[in-house]
Amino acid sequence: MKRVCLFSLFLALICSVAVPRGNGQSDDIGKLILDDFSGFHVLTVQERDFDTRAFILAHFAKRSPSVVRADFDGDGHLDYAVLLKNKKSGVAKFVILLCPENKHCKKACDEDITSDAGEVFIKAIPMGRHVSQTEAIDTKDYPPPLRLSSAGIEVTYFEKANVVYYWNTKHKKIETIQTRD
Repeated sequence: MKRVCLFSLFLALICSVAVPRGNGQSDDIGKLILDDFSGFHVLTVQERDFDTRAFILAHFAKRSPSVVRADFDGDGHLDYAVLLKNKKSGVAKFVILLCPENKHCKKACDEDITSDAGEVFIKAIPMGRHVSQTEAIDTKDYPPPLRLSSAGIEVTYFEKANVVYYWNTKHKKIETIQTRD
């Protein structure tokens, strides 16, 4: 009985170490990065500044703050949003990859975030969520409040701004709305 308890404890310890490390990422993301973004890696928690790192460790225990996998364009297939950093140049990017079934993923967004890499993280916003432009921005030229028709991605620039990237079904492209300043 004592051996069974020790073995169970050992298995629980292994699982608790293995699960957070994976952060829900599939092996596919490594292949995508190697194929399309030579020299880049997924931005790590250790590459964030002190305050952002502390926030991430407190709030992202079971998911990655650098990878989101969801259906962003409503086609029924999972897509990727990823924060990447180049090992040599230090360039950081926010990339959205739309991945149709049995086809190569294509970039729908590729933005340089180098100056904010230490304080940025991403998370999925569920389909059906209402989002609206922050009041800090003049809204006459910006979209009215909207309801997401598919999953969105919220990019948070810690203690600076939040921007939601979403699929515009009418224009068939990814668009943005700044939700917090």
